[in-house]
Amino acid sequence: MADKSDLSFTGLTDHQAQELHSVYMSGLWTFVTIAVVAHMAVYIWQPWF
Repeated sequence: MADKSDLSFTGLTDHQAQELHSVYMSGLWTFVTIAVVAHMAVYIWQPWF
């Protein structure tokens, strides 16, 4: 168990915070990739410019 002095204001240890950040970033990049592909598909189907 982590010592209470190791914890940040979120209550996570450094290792836990890094793991959470990596999961968050991979989810963010997945969302951005899907959004870009969807926008490109809609633009090819019906250009808005």
